[in-house]
Amino acid sequence: MYDVPTGGGKTLSFWYPLFYHAELNPQSQKVVLVISPLIALMDAQVKDLLGKGIQAVALNSSSKTEELFEEITMDPSQPPTCHLKHQVILTSLETALKSSFHEQLLKSKEFKSSCVSVAIDKAHCIAEWGGEFHPHYDAVGKLLACCLSHVPVLIMLATMPQDVRELIVEKLDLGENYDLVAVSNAKPTVGLSIHVIQHPIQTYADLLFLFPPDTDPDEFKQTLIYVNTRKEAEAIQDFLHVHCPPTMSSDTIEFYH
Repeated sequence: MYDVPTGGGKTLSFWYPLFYHAELNPQSQKVVLVISPLIALMDAQVKDLLGKGIQAVALNSSSKTEELFEEITMDPSQPPTCHLKHQVILTSLETALKSSFHEQLLKSKEFKSSCVSVAIDKAHCIAEWGGEFHPHYDAVGKLLACCLSHVPVLIMLATMPQDVRELIVEKLDLGENYDLVAVSNAKPTVGLSIHVIQHPIQTYADLLFLFPPDTDPDEFKQTLIYVNTRKEAEAIQDFLHVHCPPTMSSDTIEFYH
């Protein structure tokens, strides 16, 4: 288990097994399987890996999965055989639990002998999702026990309080069979400052403290304002456009959702 803050290098550790085996044998055709809940993140990682010369593919609900299986497998009409074109396979848990994923990939003798690691990214989903919301996450333990029990598993999380860790251990049936790497999330340069609301909240007037008087535009601090809805984000942008100093370009204030 890796309990390492954002920016601490968790993703790089996904690929360490590949580096290790490539160092032992430059012709190594080992494979790493990564399970992630975020399609955009998978696609970004594939792009990054391909740019570094590492063959990678993403299998998820937005990809043409069956066509990719044909690309990965030697001959779908024959018993499953993986020709190991890709060194990294990223997939969602929904896809990993499909029978086609089992039949065409996980049951492949070549895949079983070549897969050196399974990484579960954003592992808080194991503890926090499941049930009716995301039932696939209730089955991740069975997936590992049934098809991937022969390889080490990396469980990645940026913040892993004890109760979350205990739930993950329970759902994956790990018992005491795991090691924990924990790096402090302490941020000495981050603090809390509380402002008591002085005006009706729907007026957004309390946000005017962002524009101290007699301040040059270059001196305004970069600021993120979090709200609950798109409508609020757009309304606050309009409010700040109206009330920002005339020397400040309205282009510097934008909503994002």
